[in-house]
Amino acid sequence: MAEKPVKAKQLPKAKPADGARTPVKVQPAEKPKAVAVKAVEKEKKEDKEKTQPKKPNRIVAWWRETVGELRKVSWPTIPEARRLTYIVLAVVGATSLLLGLLDWVFSKLVGLLVSL
Repeated sequence: MAEKPVKAKQLPKAKPADGARTPVKVQPAEKPKAVAVKAVEKEKKEDKEKTQPKKPNRIVAWWRETVGELRKVSWPTIPEARRLTYIVLAVVGATSLLLGLLDWVFSKLVGLLVSL
C-alpha cells in the first residue's frame, strides 16, 4: 500500500521589532471564475424558466406517484392473503344467503297481499 504523504510543519513568521510597522495590503475579494460562471448560468436558467413555464407531462407524473405509493405498501404474505380471502368469501356467502332469505320472505308476503 502507498503511504500517505506527510505534511511539513510551517514555521511561525518572525514578528517585527517593537515600533516597526509593516504595511498591510488590502485586496478586494475576487470571485473565482467557476463561481461567477455558475451564477451567470443560474441567472440565464431562471430567466428562461420565467419566459417558458414548464408543462409537466401528466401521465409521467401520475406514473411516478403511483410507483412511489406502491413502494410504501406493506404487502401481505401468501398465508395471510389466503386467510383474508377465505374471510371475504364467508362474509359474501352469509350476506347473499341473508338477502336471498329476505327476498323470498317479502315475495311471499306480497304474493299473499295480491291474492286477497
